[in-house]
Amino acid sequence: MDIFKEYDIRGLYPQEIDEKKAYKISRAIATSLKGKKIFLGYDNRVGSLAIRDYVKKGLVESGKEVVDLGLGPIMIPVFASFIEKTNGLCITASHNPAKYTGFLPYNKGVTVTPEKIKNTYEKGNFTEKIGSLVEEDYYEKYISYITKGLKKLNLKIGIDSMGGSTTSIAPDIFKRLNCKVKLLHAKPNSNFYGKTPEPVKENARELEKMVKANKLDLGMQFDADGDRVAFVDENGKFVDPMIITMIFIKYLRLKKVVATVACSSHLEKFAKVTYSKVGRPNIEKKLKNKKFDLGVETASHYYFAKYFPFSDGLLGGVLMASILNSTKKKLSQLVDEFPKVYFTSISIPFKNESKRTAKMQKIEKETIKYGKIEKIDGIKVINKYGFMLFRKSNTEPILRVYYEGKDEESYKKMKEAVNSIIK
Repeated sequence: MDIFKEYDIRGLYPQEIDEKKAYKISRAIATSLKGKKIFLGYDNRVGSLAIRDYVKKGLVESGKEVVDLGLGPIMIPVFASFIEKTNGLCITASHNPAKYTGFLPYNKGVTVTPEKIKNTYEKGNFTEKIGSLVEEDYYEKYISYITKGLKKLNLKIGIDSMGGSTTSIAPDIFKRLNCKVKLLHAKPNSNFYGKTPEPVKENARELEKMVKANKLDLGMQFDADGDRVAFVDENGKFVDPMIITMIFIKYLRLKKVVATVACSSHLEKFAKVTYSKVGRPNIEKKLKNKKFDLGVETASHYYFAKYFPFSDGLLGGVLMASILNSTKKKLSQLVDEFPKVYFTSISIPFKNESKRTAKMQKIEKETIKYGKIEKIDGIKVINKYGFMLFRKSNTEPILRVYYEGKDEESYKKMKEAVNSIIK
């Protein structure tokens, strides 16, 4: 049952999730979620496209009124569930490699964690009732919502969707805002052009070159399902997500922030920060009552509570472009207004869970001598030089390691400590 993660359902297609299992999972989802209606969307992975009809069948045969929104970014079915105050479901595996697929269920724009769904799946006691299936288009409603009040931005923007589900919608949005758009990887590609489809520095090399060579104002890179965005400045330099967060805080006048425990401590200089466990549900639950202005994760997830409680890469791109337009500043100039972030993240893969658990146990013993220990999520060590964090990924068989120094010398000390601990 490894496909049932802490806050979603995902696995390899077809080894772990095939058509037959997808049908059964969808029946479990339909049975577990209250309310008749459910908005359905899906990304363009091979596995997602292969199982979508079986998912529709399972939802309908368990009594749901299914509204098929078609292929597109995850935000469209989630947005529909938020606006209509009902259920949403996206067939996607987020930033995982192309060989994965999965299920992300929502209710009123907030993630539904899969504990109950898993129990229903295992018992096999599904609702026996025939629902319905219709097709609808929320494309225009979504775009109108995230661009409301914006005038012509008049920027030159480079976009890389890596062949994912924002490949068509991202350039459309910015062209409507009177931006000149240049595309990298301009056609949908179910293999994401051979990349692991996440917006990180290692994947942005081509975008950096394109932005610099074409003298563009800004570069944006989106992950496979579109809920994450990373930025490249006009000089072709990848901008750290924590600096981007500080820009959003200052220029959108955001005061209360929910940040995951891996986020930079520099955020505390610009807003009141509450720390949270990593993962969408943990951020969304704090934002849904609008007691916070912004949610952020180090992986370029930005949650703008003024709009809705879920992460949205396209909205992040629109807001960053509007900041550049209103300030008449270059992105590099905005970056220079904030302290340099000395921060690194590492991913260590494991063949099985027992080895990963054993490594975490060893790390826990080693870290005691390095500073104050916090266990909000994993093992976080805080000392006068900065912090280091060791935690298990909830989506992959990986150990995530993060560390930050307050300045360059402190960073070197934290790096030495981390290398000593993980060797």
